[in-house]
Amino acid sequence: MLQVTDKGITVDSFNTIYARLVEKFKLIYGNDVNLDSDTPDGQLLALFSQEIETIHQNVAFIVQMLDPYQATGQWLDQRALYAGIIRNMASYSYIDEAIITGIPKTNIPINSVIIDSNKNKWIITEQAALNDLGSARVKLRSDELGDFTVNSGEAFSLATIIIGVEKVIANSDSYGGADEESDARLLRRFMLSHSINNYDDKSGIKAALYNITGVTKCEVYENYTGDIDEKGVPAHTLNAVILGGDDSAIADVIGKKKIGGCGLFGKIKTSTNLRGADRIIYFDRPAKTEVAVSMVLGRYKSFEDIDTKAIKDNLMSLGFEIGENIYATRLISSINLTNGFYIKSLTVNKSNIAEIGYREYGEITSVEVLIDE
Repeated sequence: MLQVTDKGITVDSFNTIYARLVEKFKLIYGNDVNLDSDTPDGQLLALFSQEIETIHQNVAFIVQMLDPYQATGQWLDQRALYAGIIRNMASYSYIDEAIITGIPKTNIPINSVIIDSNKNKWIITEQAALNDLGSARVKLRSDELGDFTVNSGEAFSLATIIIGVEKVIANSDSYGGADEESDARLLRRFMLSHSINNYDDKSGIKAALYNITGVTKCEVYENYTGDIDEKGVPAHTLNAVILGGDDSAIADVIGKKKIGGCGLFGKIKTSTNLRGADRIIYFDRPAKTEVAVSMVLGRYKSFEDIDTKAIKDNLMSLGFEIGENIYATRLISSINLTNGFYIKSLTVNKSNIAEIGYREYGEITSVEVLIDE
C-alpha cells in the first residue's frame, strides 16, 4: 500500500492492489465468492484497483516534483523560486539597421516580412519610404522568440511582396535573442545558487555570471600564487571565460563580486561604474573547437537496421564545458542509446581524445558512422 516515510514514498502495482482487494473481499463474503474477471464483482474490483493505482502514481509524482533535482517544467520553476531564481524566458532577436534599396519613393509598410538565409522570418518594425536615391534604413525584429543570428552584410528575401524593392541587406549584426532556458540549465543555476552570495570566491562569481541572461557556458580561473600559472593567468588574478551574455552585464557582475586588489585577466576590455567610480573589467570569450567523431559499427544480426541518424543526433546534442577535454570512451553511453550493434572502433578528431584549451569549448559538429558488414 501507499507509504510515505523519511526514506521516501513507495506505491503498489495494479496486481498487488487487486490481490489485496480480492483477499479483503473474501474475508467479508467468504472464500467461495466468485471474483473472476467476467463477473460484476471481479470487474468492480478491477475498477477500484485501477483508480487506486492512478491515485498512488499521482501522489508519487507530486512527491517527486517537490524534489528540485527531479522536478521539471513549472514544478522546477516553483522550486527555483525558493532561491530567488527565475527561468530565463525567450526573447526576440533584433537588427538595428537594415538597408532597403529600390525605386525612389517606394513605401515600405510597417510589419512587412522578410526572410534571412536560414529561412527565419523578420519583421520591419517601422514604416519607411525609399529616399530620392532609392534607399532607406529600417529596424528589424525576429518574427519568433529565440536566438537568430544574422551578420552584417547578409541579404534577405521578401516574404511580403513590395513592388519597387530590389534588395534588403543587414547593416548590423543581430543581437538580444535568447531561447527559453531549458530545465537542465535552470537546475544547474539552482544548484549553484548556494554560492551566488559569496564574495572573493570564484564559485560565487561563476554562479552570478550564470544568472545573466544569455550566458550558456562559464568558467572562472583563479591564480592565488605569486607566479603566472599553467593557464596563463597572472599572479593574484581572476580570469572569467564566458560564452553568451551582454558585455556590460558581465562587467557589472565581475566588478561587484570581486574584492578590491584582485587583478583581472582577459582579452575583452569593458568599463563599468561601481560605487561612483569607473572600473575597467577584463574577461575572455571562449573559442569553439569543432570535434569530428568517427566510428565503425558491427551488426548483432545480419540485415538488422541501425538507426545511424539517432546516433548522430544523440552525439551532436551533447554539451561540453569550457576547457573540458572530449574522450572517445566517454561518448559510448550516448552512442549505446541506440540498439542493434556493437562498437568496433571510435575516435574523436582521429584520436582517443580531443584536447580542449582552457579558453575553448568543444562541440561535436560532424559524426561519421561506418557499418562493417
